[in-house]
Amino acid sequence: MHLVFYAKEVNYAEALGGDIIQVTFQEYADPDLGSTVVSTSLPPYKYILLSANYEFPPYTTNVEWINGADDWDGDSIREIDLTRTKLKLILEDGCSIEVSFQTDDITYQNISSFLLGEKG
Repeated sequence: MHLVFYAKEVNYAEALGGDIIQVTFQEYADPDLGSTVVSTSLPPYKYILLSANYEFPPYTTNVEWINGADDWDGDSIREIDLTRTKLKLILEDGCSIEVSFQTDDITYQNISSFLLGEKG
């Protein structure tokens, strides 16, 4: 499976002082998921969620996705390439994901720190 899309909504969230981290890339903005963009109805859409729970081991980053028709839960990342406007992932099962996006500097830095361990 190869999932490609442009994310109109990009979110980074932490809970429990950073013990739980979630990053979402959504093809369409969804007001139920905290979006600031109002939409009356959503067509089938593409979405990925990257999450980690640092409260309890093992400390891995999981990936969930929806490709517009099917969804999948729980794989881990084999390879990652993140730039200012694109995220490319290859998952352990061989699936690949390529998401183009735009976001503000703070959100990008948080995502980069989470996924690549880079600061400033």
